Amino acid sequence: MRYRATLASLTWAVLGMGAIVGQAAAQEEPVGPDVQAAHRPEGRQACRHPGQKHCWKTIFEEDFEDTRLPRLKWTADTYPDTMFSDNGSFFQKQGISPPANAWRATGSFGKHHWLTAESYSLSMDTPFHSLLAITDDPSGARNKVLRLASPAHTDATVIRSSRPLPNKYRISLKVGFADFGDGKPGLNGYDGGESAGPWLTGWDANATVENGFYWLAILDSVPRPHNNVWIHHHRKVVMDSDNNVPPWMEVYDGKSFITSGEMPLMMFGVDGRGKVNEYGGKPFIPYSGGAWQPSASIRAVDSYKPMRWYQASIERNGNVFTLRVSGDFKYGGTRTYTATIDGESNCLWHYNQTPLPTTSNCVDNSHYPSLPNEPALWPAGSAWPDYFMFGDPHNNFYEGKVYYDDIRMQVWED
Repeated sequence: MRYRATLASLTWAVLGMGAIVGQAAAQEEPVGPDVQAAHRPEGRQACRHPGQKHCWKTIFEEDFEDTRLPRLKWTADTYPDTMFSDNGSFFQKQGISPPANAWRATGSFGKHHWLTAESYSLSMDTPFHSLLAITDDPSGARNKVLRLASPAHTDATVIRSSRPLPNKYRISLKVGFADFGDGKPGLNGYDGGESAGPWLTGWDANATVENGFYWLAILDSVPRPHNNVWIHHHRKVVMDSDNNVPPWMEVYDGKSFITSGEMPLMMFGVDGRGKVNEYGGKPFIPYSGGAWQPSASIRAVDSYKPMRWYQASIERNGNVFTLRVSGDFKYGGTRTYTATIDGESNCLWHYNQTPLPTTSNCVDNSHYPSLPNEPALWPAGSAWPDYFMFGDPHNNFYEGKVYYDDIRMQVWED
């Protein structure tokens, strides 16, 4: 999309959310008690009047009661993006070409166009309302909500912030009534026979083994629908669900970790010090069982229920991230999960919005093994923006629908 010099752009600029220069593309240490206290729900309240300080000020919110979604138009997908995008150098070196009939559409909406929707499909005849629509609340409440769907696993739609985020923000939303598979033996939400190609081949090309959606995530690049490999290299902190069968994930059931891929909710940061995998990116540092788990473990905090609303948020205060989700869970019942992690001391992948000092322990001048001529993984002087994103970002996985409501962006008022 193009940004015009309007009140919208001025609002973002005044709030310090202009463009941030990026680069083309062990177990977590607990934070101190002072940081933990500052991130307790009762410790950082929302502003109650215009002149109040030291509180969260709501600058944008969308409840979809009077929202007008953008009028989208399909155009040929020619966006180059980074080395892991659909026609990126990683796939070119393998002789893999993206589908010739790929289409993309992008448009902004909401107050001052603070939100952007982007969709992908392999057919120009795919109606936009089948991917994104304002509809009645599935709970039966008398209000409107946003339905995001992927009728085919090659469809993909994300909602993102139109501009990079500041260094103190809180993004919150309602998410629920998800129908993106169940992780049980069978079709897992698919019609059967779906392939994750051309980007994945062999056994990995069976798309039906994974189905899911993103509750809320922070990325280091503009979030767009791409093959699933792309997003693995651009996540910072994430809340997402991947229904996997046969199961390869552990879920905390309140007493121990059990192997299950049925409706898991993962809350994790990406370990920038971990060993990189060209298809999977850096390893997870997951939060589960009331603590941050060892790097490279894959552990979900709980399992969601399909006919429920949940409240989710990601907060950033300097270099400290707090992930929070509330609702009625399979094992924990009605409760709130809160996970706080220091991005700097734990080297969360590309946590830094400002140039990385040469003295940082996070500096990584190595390269992806098959891409020695591409930029280093995390060099000194590089800086990476924060964008929030939710929805289905994969154009080779995920088929189903999910609902969102009450999206809110707050900034810290000193």
